[in-house]
Amino acid sequence: MTDSYLAEQSSWTIAQMARTNDEDSWVMLTRDGKIVPIPGEKILFTSRTRVSLEVTTPKELQVAEPFSIKSGDGIVFITNQRVIYLPVFSTEHFRSFFSPILNFSDTHVQSSWVGPWSWSGIVRPVPGGGVPMGIPRIEVKLTFRNGGHSDFQSKFEWLKERLHHALELGMAPGQNPGQNFEPPPPYDPDAPGPSSGGPGPGGSTDNNQAGASDQNQPPQPPPDEPPPDYLEAQTSAVTIQYEERMREEAERH
Repeated sequence: MTDSYLAEQSSWTIAQMARTNDEDSWVMLTRDGKIVPIPGEKILFTSRTRVSLEVTTPKELQVAEPFSIKSGDGIVFITNQRVIYLPVFSTEHFRSFFSPILNFSDTHVQSSWVGPWSWSGIVRPVPGGGVPMGIPRIEVKLTFRNGGHSDFQSKFEWLKERLHHALELGMAPGQNPGQNFEPPPPYDPDAPGPSSGGPGPGGSTDNNQAGASDQNQPPQPPPDEPPPDYLEAQTSAVTIQYEERMREEAERH
């Protein structure tokens, strides 16, 4: 497979995604409406009902076609990797919203004298998330009509601090799912521990025989074909880089 062929396939994929790729913005759900987690994902917070969502283009951004999403009733979740909003009644144009935790900035809680509390923040859109590439950031507002904003805020800030700490230690979010996000299980003195015994009488001999057998094997020839999903991985990486570059250019302008 030549580089020119990969480049052609990548260009075709980018063109197709530029036309319409809204399906990537939906959260995968089971038939009974439950969230299908991404690898290593765990739900840490579930809000009460009657949470409204409003996604808009910040006023300071001068864009030709402002982006907007509104939902009057739904539930918001916090997982160890992202914030997810599921509307009670989905439509063809809006089924869900999600964003990685670390893509949020300038988050704050606000209230009116007579209305419910709300939580807002600025979000850097993910590539392929349904937001036009010319919009480098969006504003997300969650209004908690049944209360629960303080629990959401405290859980979000706690998790975001942990994720930042993980990055400082050189661990990418999701690299070690669940690490430092849940307390360890209680100590059980009766729980069986790892065996401290050594190998059996024939253990060393078996290992030596296995090593000798491996050395006698002829070297395997390199594969003639790329590994499974190689093309998809290549085009996905090129698409993400392209969309990120477009957002950076929009931000500079």
